[in-house]
Amino acid sequence: MSIHRPLREKRLEALLRRLPARPGVYLMKDLEDRVIYVGKAKSLRSRVRSYFRASGDQRAFIASLDRVLGDIQVRVTLSEKDALIMERELIRHHRPRYNIDLLDDKTFLSIRITTGHDYPRLMLDRRHPAARALKTARTAPDGGTALKNNDANNAAKYAADRKKTDRWFGPYPSAKSVRETYRLIQSVFQLRTCPDTVFKKRRRPCLQHQMDRCLGPCVLKIPGDEYARRVDQAVMVLRGHCDELLAGLQRRMQTASAELRFEDAARIRDRIRALDRTLEQSQVIDEQRQDRDVVGLFREGASGVVLLMQVRRGRWLGDSRFRFTGIEAPNADVVRQFISQHYRAGADLPGELLLPAEAAQGAEGHGDLQVLQDWLSERRRARVRVSIPQRGRRMRLVNTARENAAEAFSAALATASILGDRLLRLQKRLNLVRLPRRIECFDLSTLGGRLSVGAMAVLLDGEPATSQYRRYRIREAAPDSDVDMLREVISRRLRRVAQGEAEAPDLILLDGGRGQLGVVLALFSDLGVSDIDLAALAKGRSSRGRERVFVPGRRNPVMLKPESDELFLLSRVRDEAHRFAVSYHRRLRRKRATRSVLDEIPGIGPVLRKRLLARFGSLLSIRRASEDDLAGVGGITPALAERILIFMASIPKIYQ
Repeated sequence: MSIHRPLREKRLEALLRRLPARPGVYLMKDLEDRVIYVGKAKSLRSRVRSYFRASGDQRAFIASLDRVLGDIQVRVTLSEKDALIMERELIRHHRPRYNIDLLDDKTFLSIRITTGHDYPRLMLDRRHPAARALKTARTAPDGGTALKNNDANNAAKYAADRKKTDRWFGPYPSAKSVRETYRLIQSVFQLRTCPDTVFKKRRRPCLQHQMDRCLGPCVLKIPGDEYARRVDQAVMVLRGHCDELLAGLQRRMQTASAELRFEDAARIRDRIRALDRTLEQSQVIDEQRQDRDVVGLFREGASGVVLLMQVRRGRWLGDSRFRFTGIEAPNADVVRQFISQHYRAGADLPGELLLPAEAAQGAEGHGDLQVLQDWLSERRRARVRVSIPQRGRRMRLVNTARENAAEAFSAALATASILGDRLLRLQKRLNLVRLPRRIECFDLSTLGGRLSVGAMAVLLDGEPATSQYRRYRIREAAPDSDVDMLREVISRRLRRVAQGEAEAPDLILLDGGRGQLGVVLALFSDLGVSDIDLAALAKGRSSRGRERVFVPGRRNPVMLKPESDELFLLSRVRDEAHRFAVSYHRRLRRKRATRSVLDEIPGIGPVLRKRLLARFGSLLSIRRASEDDLAGVGGITPALAERILIFMASIPKIYQ
């Protein structure tokens, strides 16, 4: 709701006079009542008033406050630490334009060990329980309180108590790195990875056991103390304490060898070698052998990179890099927001956190550091030292983190420039109206007109956006007509765009030639679509022929060179659409084959079919089962078991 300026100024003046000298959070709103900035303060009175003094805060957006500011709301908290937590949750809730949001933990992987089980499970998990609990602490979307009674800490503690038997490591922004670590732990320590439901129903060891990646506790008698020892060793690796682990393994290997248990000694030796290979890849950068996280910051204007370097027992385990753009906040805010976001999501906390000098800039710089230190210590349940080194070895670590952040920023700029150049060249080569930042490609898959499906792949700024891929079951079109199916799939897609339910593409690419192009052009005319570019990519007439691109308004196709960037983009999204469509069609065929074969047996319905598959796992296993084995399934009589075996022996093996 817009507010007249005189009335607005009177309201703000009255608010400034009534501000309490208490810790809390303030929300700045624009003339449309939208939250544009959220901040926390040790004293709301002095902090908020500083925005309206000539010598006050110098953030970039302050100059426009007089033009855009409509109202200010404040919320008092019990302590500055509570204000820090509430600030972060309000930012996540409102997404203000002038605040910083460097990461979203829901997309990050963590390694989780469920130690509440007799045989704990090793698994990858997207969401830490503390992050889930904090999310549930929000209220209705009416702009009201973002946390109920300042209970963010209580929510996190509740989640930690509920999952207190689980051990979490992460979250890790690099999915590739965390999966490599996961595979190392799995192959060296052979912990189970199957869910509890599968674990309880196992009758024989799975493929992971046959590949020496699991001890097979589901069916084999594994001593509980031996399995627990392996869990503890895996935890030591994940925490970076490999030196102590290697020393213990060396002692166990020597003991086993002295007692003539050579097979046990050989297995321990193999584990030592695998860990040695891993340690060779990690560099010793700190002779003090301490556990530290080091934050480096590099920025140019409103863009930059924050880098977190993990040092465990003096070894550089890796780093996490977060790029930001369009951020006008001071460096101190960038560092503080990064720390609160990263560790709030449940990341592993060391005993010391080293920050760059920029973290202490600003009016509340050193006070913020003390609040961060208290908050981190509470999360770790042990003291965390937050410091800004000025000299010596720790200062060199901070400089190393900054240099790596600068390199990451340069690489990101180079990549962005390359992708931008590719899109510009594609636009110019095909004479497109719009820069093709969003390219959507459609493909079909069918087998004799059965289970016909369509698929859409998406490129965003030249990179696959797999989360936005879509699958389509053909509902109305003739299943043996590619033209009708293509028209149905694209019309369904454009209908969602017209209704505002989906983002419009810049370019629609078809896998085909002039015929497919004409069909979709006619569809565009029927739907009144005129602001989306269209093209069709067809292979050359011969094995060595160049790819051809058909575009509206041009008689002859555009010929693309095999090594061109333009062809790379188009063929990439076309191959993705083809792969996605074929994989979906295969899955439907497998599902239909499994369902139809068993359903054709007289006396077998959905319930018995599920019981058979749950017991034997596959049609081939059912075929190989004995009559007594089949009769052991609930609801299967001896006569029905005999009928099943006769039927399974009569069908081709291709369906098994």
